[in-house]
Amino acid sequence: MESIIETFYQAGSGRTHIPFPFIFPIFTIPSGLLAILLITNKVPTTAKQVLSIPLLAIIFTTPIFFTSSHGVVDIIVAPACYNLFLRLFEFFWISPLLYGKQAYATRDYLYHEFWASICRFPKSNKKKDDDAKPKEYVKDKKMYHLFMYLAYHLFIIDVFGSWFATFTGNEVINMHNDRPALLFLFNFLVVYTLTSAFNVVGYSLQVAHCIYYELGGGYSSEQWRPLMINPVLSTSLEELWSVRWHQLFHTSWVAFGFRPARYITQRALAKTVKNTLPISLLAGTLAVFFVSGLTHEYMVYANNGWSVYKRLFIGQQVLFFFTHGLGMSFERIVKKFAKAYLPPSLLESILVRHIISRIWVFSFAYLTFPFFMDGFAYGQLWFDNPLSFSRPYVFEFFRSVAPSVGKAVCGSLL
Repeated sequence: MESIIETFYQAGSGRTHIPFPFIFPIFTIPSGLLAILLITNKVPTTAKQVLSIPLLAIIFTTPIFFTSSHGVVDIIVAPACYNLFLRLFEFFWISPLLYGKQAYATRDYLYHEFWASICRFPKSNKKKDDDAKPKEYVKDKKMYHLFMYLAYHLFIIDVFGSWFATFTGNEVINMHNDRPALLFLFNFLVVYTLTSAFNVVGYSLQVAHCIYYELGGGYSSEQWRPLMINPVLSTSLEELWSVRWHQLFHTSWVAFGFRPARYITQRALAKTVKNTLPISLLAGTLAVFFVSGLTHEYMVYANNGWSVYKRLFIGQQVLFFFTHGLGMSFERIVKKFAKAYLPPSLLESILVRHIISRIWVFSFAYLTFPFFMDGFAYGQLWFDNPLSFSRPYVFEFFRSVAPSVGKAVCGSLL
């Protein structure tokens, strides 16, 4: 069995090269066909399920069989395919088998799910009060504001991506042993730069929405949010993962992980536990982190190949995300007891809210981040950064203007 995986599903360098403009249709066309099938209410669910099998298989295996030979493109394709597979698999298989629902969704439902990570939609009025209307968002921004935000985030990716290019992958992997003090700075700037990378994606999607749906018009700053909201400012793991970190795959992880885990737990404990809600919510929360870990395991496997993944990185991503799920659950318990036994004045003080809270988040992230970073550092993704205009100037700065600083904070490639 293992030899079959190593030959047929070896991924990594064993994949077939496809020019990057052509790799996207390989999985977007089957995804589009599945979406069309999903909104069709004249085809029975069983027929839809049969038709979905080859299309889902194509989506799932695209990053395993094909590569653009560009690290950044491949690292985008892998999670896109995996989470499209998760969400569509839930529609066609989990929802009918577990909840007894039809494999069907409206166009509006799919539209809302697609944009949910960066857009709040007015909730429909479910009350009988005819005077109550959904919230109306005022368009107070023009589309050109998005281009200014894009310019800033592209600049950040360029400058800090140039600094990352001074390090080899092995230096980053071994940094927690060789240069632990530098690891803190590296982790901080990786998250800071990832924030800009995801926000480039978010603002680009928002520009596309403005052009297609608003005919190039404005948008409401209250309705639309950045994809990442400065995760480095988080005062808790819950704030980090629920608010500030990107919610790009939130609907997939909730549908594939949270809801089934909560439902199964409630059904399993219904006859033995009086109040199943706390346990089922915990199970759902941990399931989301587990599914998130599997997403990143898939990315590391697809881009590094089975032999490397099996030898060096298997399980690291699940360990990282599941540990953060446990940490967030522990955090909730501590907060509950703190509210019961400590005075509100202390809990709301600067010492607790801004100092102790951030020490907790940064310490937890520092200790666990290598499990996340190592699998991606191996492929040295920063060398495929398409924005490298400032690289000669960054290198020259550390070599000539501040060589002592460069020696302390840069890698061997400077």
